Amino acid sequence: MEGKEELKKAAEIYKDWTKLAIFDDKGAVIHSSEEIDVAELKEFLGSFDDRDKTVGKGLTLDKEHYDVHRCYDNLVYGRKGKPGNCQGICVYKFQNEKAKKNMFAVVTWGGYATSARIVPELQEYCKKYVATL
Repeated sequence: MEGKEELKKAAEIYKDWTKLAIFDDKGAVIHSSEEIDVAELKEFLGSFDDRDKTVGKGLTLDKEHYDVHRCYDNLVYGRKGKPGNCQGICVYKFQNEKAKKNMFAVVTWGGYATSARIVPELQEYCKKYVATL
């Protein structure tokens, strides 16, 4: 699949996702489910540089702050709210196979969805639809 319409259509199968943005290593938006503040996306680029700083600072998307509780080489995720009434966020860093450069995806979710399901969905989506653009 190629192009923004195809990325949008492919993302529609993931019903629990509330926001999705795909961007490159400069913060340029490739695809977004809604208007996203590019300055906030650029903040995500440094999320993988210093685990302690990322966990301490958290993540902000659409002016909403999320606490980070997991930070790995290519995944950072967390949530805001209380059990039963929370929203999650995940930032995923992956490589574009054609351009051989890092790309990023951020997704949010709410309701009873869990990171144990959403994170693998995001990885699958990026591998299948975005990494080969």
